[in-house]
Amino acid sequence: MSRWKVWIDRELCVGDAVCVSFCPEVFQLDEDGKAIVLKEIIDENLYDCVKEAVDACTAACIYMEQID
Repeated sequence: MSRWKVWIDRELCVGDAVCVSFCPEVFQLDEDGKAIVLKEIIDENLYDCVKEAVDACTAACIYMEQID
């Protein structure tokens, strides 16, 4: 089973919550209104929603890298 590491460049985040709308299991907004990652390591079960969030992010600040 493949796994990916997910992270956000919070300096680029504009807090529009697009990522949360696509994948609330992995992303949420913090008290500053910026996105945070709830699950840094995901598997195939969450890949599609994270990929959609990456593609839809208006700030292009979400990254994912396959780790195995």
